[in-house]
Amino acid sequence: MYGMFVTFTYPTPSYGAPPPYGVADFYNETQMFTDAAMTKSFAFGLNMHYIGTGTDFRPYWIDFTADYTYHYIGDRAAESDGRVHSFMAIPSCDNCKTWDIFYDFEQVGTTGAQPNPSSNHLMTGWTLIDMYGQVGLSQTRNRVMYLNGNYQFQRFDRTNISTRAPAGNCAPGADPKYCFRFDTAVTTTPSTTSERVVSWDVTKPIVNPSASPPVAAAEATGAEAAALERRAQEFVDARYGKAVR
Repeated sequence: MYGMFVTFTYPTPSYGAPPPYGVADFYNETQMFTDAAMTKSFAFGLNMHYIGTGTDFRPYWIDFTADYTYHYIGDRAAESDGRVHSFMAIPSCDNCKTWDIFYDFEQVGTTGAQPNPSSNHLMTGWTLIDMYGQVGLSQTRNRVMYLNGNYQFQRFDRTNISTRAPAGNCAPGADPKYCFRFDTAVTTTPSTTSERVVSWDVTKPIVNPSASPPVAAAEATGAEAAALERRAQEFVDARYGKAVR
């Protein structure tokens, strides 16, 4: 993999109780590792930060080249705007070990020099900090594509991915804050030889172990996301002149 492109929509958060320390954070993050030991990488994503009276939404990117450098992108937003947003990382030049980072097709930074000009491992998904089971979010669909050596964005083969979602203690009568289940699914589409991954779908209900969790409505964002994917390929074609390695 020589780069990546991700689309997602800001979800709607909900809270079953005040966070224990007055704050709660969701991170929807996609990370590309550039060494075999998976110690060097860069990442980007969305931080949803609960501040006691509401939730701040703010995108960011992180450079793990030497240590850990966190970069905010733009201003905070007080609510989901309902739009499909995109992140893209593409090589700064042919065979470069640095990547240019784009948010909604605007360049927001460049990584430091990574160990290699390509990657064999990529990770995407949600993490939850300081709140556990009493926070929920509506469904998100991370549509992740990688850039191959011919500068073409490709979907992942279903056989090349693994998934993980924590469940916590959701037994009847358990403390809800330890029932931090994420409801997850993988949407695929058939290709000539296999199933290709369209999106990694996640919902986080507020789970009460003594009751059935609510069912979140799915996003109707497929057409808009597909249009952004086509735009990303056109962007790469223009930048690299459709070069083939």
